[in-house]
Order: sequence, then structure tokens, then C-alpha cells
Amino acid sequence: MKKINLLWILVLSACSFIPASGPQTGKVARLGKQAATAQIPAVELIDVDNSVTQALYQAQNNQSFAQLGDGSASGGLIHTGDMLDITIWEAPPAVLFGGSLSSAGTGSAQQTKLPDQMVSAKGTVSVPFIGDIAVVGKTPVQVQDLIKGRLKKMANQPQAIVRIMQNNAATVSVIRAGNSVRMPLTTAGERVLDAVAAVGGSTANVQDTNVQLTRGNQVKTVALEDLVTNPRQNIMLRRGDIVTMITNPSSFTSMGAVGRTQQIGFSVKGLSLAEAVGRMGGLQDRRADARGVFVFRYSPLSELPSEKQGKWAAQGYGATAEIPVVYRLNLTDANSMFWMQRFPIKDKDVVYVSNAPLSEVQKFLSFVFSPVVSGVNSINNLTN
Repeated sequence: MKKINLLWILVLSACSFIPASGPQTGKVARLGKQAATAQIPAVELIDVDNSVTQALYQAQNNQSFAQLGDGSASGGLIHTGDMLDITIWEAPPAVLFGGSLSSAGTGSAQQTKLPDQMVSAKGTVSVPFIGDIAVVGKTPVQVQDLIKGRLKKMANQPQAIVRIMQNNAATVSVIRAGNSVRMPLTTAGERVLDAVAAVGGSTANVQDTNVQLTRGNQVKTVALEDLVTNPRQNIMLRRGDIVTMITNPSSFTSMGAVGRTQQIGFSVKGLSLAEAVGRMGGLQDRRADARGVFVFRYSPLSELPSEKQGKWAAQGYGATAEIPVVYRLNLTDANSMFWMQRFPIKDKDVVYVSNAPLSEVQKFLSFVFSPVVSGVNSINNLTN
């Protein structure tokens, strides 16, 4: 009996010296309690539950162009810097702009084409006999009516046609690696996919391309794949919008008691933790500790639970600072199967499954007894 007890003492004490594929569950959990030093950072350990999963899932859904609201066909409005083409007609006998009469007393209408007018910083253009008129925010038809009304008391049945000759202000900037354009907006009402087409589309695979829309202080990013398949994302553009094509293949790294350590690519459209575990080949039955499924990532402070943000803010971290975070999931809890389906995997994540303590014992026993077993087998082979 003493020999057996001694053997188990040796087994348990030696387990810590057995090579492993990574730290055990307890060691990872202690990361959340370690103090930051020059060599190691402070780490935030978050147990995954329904509230954490819903917050992360909602943050991912907030990356939607639909939340910015639809634009309007504002390309028909006049803005500062636009070039206007103004033409005025006066019926015969032309009194104000001049004309000619035949001997029979008939004549033709006098057409006067004004030099191209750039809308000034004050939002005005200058028209002979009228002076400066405010045009910013008006349509060409409204400016036509304004000119006719002003000339009515001076000219003989005046008519006017105003058109935007060069749209310098109501434009959208479209940026893609190797090609950038300024796309003018028209009364047709251009949409995000029109901007994508204007720059020549994506140079990479659709599943590896994101489209980023900047409107004022708001920035939203949507996978091109989603933009094509979901009409709600293809919103109408507004003056001053910036559309950027981002090509960046996404991947995560699987480690620990899984099929094998590898880097796994996925579509920028996104991947859930459940799908990630499936692509990793699942957990190894004899090695994995189902209580220790971890996701390592650097997260913006704003993505942490509100009760944890204050702690980091008090240490001087700003809203855009990246915090080392470890998310822990316990697969022995049946609810975790639902949480995994909503937990989003991000680019450069590390998904780690810790080894079960028993597997370390088995590994040690195999290490201790394998020479004996192999020796016995060799003797039996020789005897035979």
C-alpha cells in the first residue's frame, strides 16, 4: 500500500514537469489577478455568460449602415463652390438685353448666356440688372423662378434656365488601394454600391473585403458580402460621405487540446465561437478540459462590460485603448452551447483549450511505463 501511495505522490508531483500544449485552466484564470509589471501586462478575465454574449453580439450588429439613416438625392441642390450655367431669354422686342426687329415688326427672342458662375463663399452668384442672389440650398428650378421674378418688371417676358455645370461640393470620396475618386451626387440618389462600382470594385475576394462608411463623426464597417446581399445596408449617400474599401483577410489561431495548432482564415462577414471550434476540429476527448475554453484578444476599452471600464479608466486608459482580455467559457454548462453561437470571433483572436489534469497524469504514466512495456515486448519477441 505504501508503495502505491508513494507512486501516486511521484505521479502527481511530476505532472508539473511533463511537457504540455499550454497552461491549465487554473493558470489562465489567475491571469485576471496578476499585477502589471514591466514584463507582463494587466489582464482582464471575463467569464462568458448571457449578458457578455449579448453585449458583444449587439456591438457587432451596431456596425450597420442602416443605423446611419438613409441619405437623400441632395445632388440636385446647389452648394458653395458649384459652377452654374445661366441662360436668359427675352421676348421681342427685347428691351433689357437687346434684340432686333424686322421691317414687318417681328423679331426673335434674345438669348443671353452669362459667363459660368461659381457659387461664392457667401452662397451667391451675380446676375446682370439683378445683382447678387442667394442660391445655396436651392434647386436650379428655384433659382430660375427667382431670376424670372426679379427680371419681370425690367425685361419683356423673361425666361431663364439654370443648370449645375460642375458639381464641386455635393460629392462622395471613394478610396481603394491604388485608386481613389470623387464621385458627384446627382438627383438620381447614388448608393453605397454605386460608390464601390465607381472605384472599380474590390481587388480581392468578396469575402475578404470590408466597406467602411464615414459620415461626420460616425464610422461604420460592413462586409462587402453583406452589403451585396442585404439591401438595407445599401443606403443612399450624402454629401461629404467617405467610402473606403478595406481588404484584410481575417484569421484566428487555435491552440491547446484541439485537433492541431493552426491559423484558420474566415470571411470578414464574421464567425461565431461555435463555428470556430468546429473548424478547429473540436475538443480532444481525452485531453481537453471542457471548463477551460478561452479566447485571448486585445479589446477597445469601450467593449468591456460597463462595470469593468471604470477600473481601467482610473488607471489612465482612454476609450480607444486596447486592453488584454481573456474570455473564459465553461462548456460543461449546457447554456454555453447557446452563448457560443452568439460570441463573435475577431481577426487575430487566439482560441485556446486547456488540458485536463487527468490527461497530464496519463501522459506521465505513459512516460514512466512505456520503457517497461517496450522492454517486455522486446523480450517476448526474442522468445518467440
